[in-house]
Amino acid sequence: MNIVHKNISRKLLIVNITVLVLLFTVYIFGYYIFNYPLKFNFFQIIKECEIYYLGIALLFLAMVSWMISTLKIKNLNVVNKFILVYTILCGLMLCYFLYVATDTYISTRKAIKETENKYIQQAKEDIKKDNVTYRFAGGFSIPEYDAEMLNKIDKIRKKFGINYESTGCTVDAIDMEGQKRYEETVKPYLDKRNGKGWEERMDKEIEKVKKVKISNLGDG
Repeated sequence: MNIVHKNISRKLLIVNITVLVLLFTVYIFGYYIFNYPLKFNFFQIIKECEIYYLGIALLFLAMVSWMISTLKIKNLNVVNKFILVYTILCGLMLCYFLYVATDTYISTRKAIKETENKYIQQAKEDIKKDNVTYRFAGGFSIPEYDAEMLNKIDKIRKKFGINYESTGCTVDAIDMEGQKRYEETVKPYLDKRNGKGWEERMDKEIEKVKKVKISNLGDG
């Protein structure tokens, strides 16, 4: 009888360890899914996911499992009952994490697709108006140049058919995906409008204006 119990314990223990490994894996990668589509960084995720919360939850389940294991279940000793109940509870938690992660991923992908479609449509409208706008996230910093200089820079950019617009200091990962699709959509148009290497030419014109401004300040 003891041999039977030992065999059951070994099998249950293997299943339990497997469930625990899957649980930790899903918890860690679930954190990434909650922050998707931000760039995947394993060590950053480990640092920020606060995995000790999972440890606390597992300790709580262990306490519940031990209390349940005191109940009589035929052909199982206390240790086997504990491992069995603990495995079942951990399995339920694993299923819950999988459901939440999957639901979150599907919702996020849907939101990204909708945002991308919105930006693609906006890009097509801006191309018709010859008024492409590149958006970027940025805070409220002290202007590097005066209004006159900024106006000259804006005129150079408009000559090449683009404007730059700050979306504020808050970074929205989903919106950034839409902006990428916007830029992909308008790039062929800008290349055709301005010719290859237009970005380099535009930057050179802007740098030239800046140098003139600095030179004038130095003479003053």
